[in-house]
Amino acid sequence: MTETLPTDTASIRCLDTDLASLQHSPCHFRCGIYLVCTQGRALVSTGVQRYEFDAETELIFLTGSLIEVMEASPDFRSRVLLFPQDLFLKAILPIDTPYFNYTHEHPCYHHTPDARSQKTWREMLLWMDMAQMLFVDNDSPFRAQHEQNYLQSLLMWLFNTIPEKQAAAGSTFSRKQQLCHRFMQLVREHGTRQHLVPFYADSLCITPRYLYEATTQYLDGKTPKQLIDEQLVAEIKVLLNNPTLSATEIAAQLNFADQSCLTRFFKKYTGLSPKAYRLQMRAGTTR
Repeated sequence: MTETLPTDTASIRCLDTDLASLQHSPCHFRCGIYLVCTQGRALVSTGVQRYEFDAETELIFLTGSLIEVMEASPDFRSRVLLFPQDLFLKAILPIDTPYFNYTHEHPCYHHTPDARSQKTWREMLLWMDMAQMLFVDNDSPFRAQHEQNYLQSLLMWLFNTIPEKQAAAGSTFSRKQQLCHRFMQLVREHGTRQHLVPFYADSLCITPRYLYEATTQYLDGKTPKQLIDEQLVAEIKVLLNNPTLSATEIAAQLNFADQSCLTRFFKKYTGLSPKAYRLQMRAGTTR
């Protein structure tokens, strides 16, 4: 039976799911989310980035993210761990910032056939088993302490695997590649309000021209503005999925001058007005 993923949680939750509720229906997760693919494959989008999510792949967003499943094989299955933001902030305190930054910039990891990576994959599944044991149908009076201890231990184990993942990636990233990773992170964090390239260039302490050179070289030839707009289109779709929000309210939330500016922007990229998109969503035909 398909289970709709909650977009936030007050406690740790562990689910086995095909992510059907996210197929062509982007959602913003306010909680942290850790996904591992156990079989099949899916194409997962965060708006500005897409990830091949196939068997023995991890995908983690420590502070939440926009997530949409663009396509999935019939046999696709994943295990998902959801954890609240306040719990994450307590658990992360003793962990070095560079590890936190690395996971922000590299949320996806494909396990390789070598013995070391396979061992890490089996251990990851054990962590999921432990979450299942501790937090599913368990009303222990010690649950709050269990949750903090579990998440902190999981994060420490996870960050301890980063040298292995860096080694698997081969040589270190160039300065432009590092800038691209940080740019993508900034777009995920600020894309709802900041639509212009100079904001991101200034945040990275570089010129818009240098940012253009970096993204067109390392991000499939896409310009910074194209990437910002892709994220913004995904954000609009998330809000259009909420029938209680008017187009005027969505325009205000996403920092458009007015509803007509939002409509022109959305139609330029999708070929649909916000109203037409909503009608297709209700009919189940939007792709």
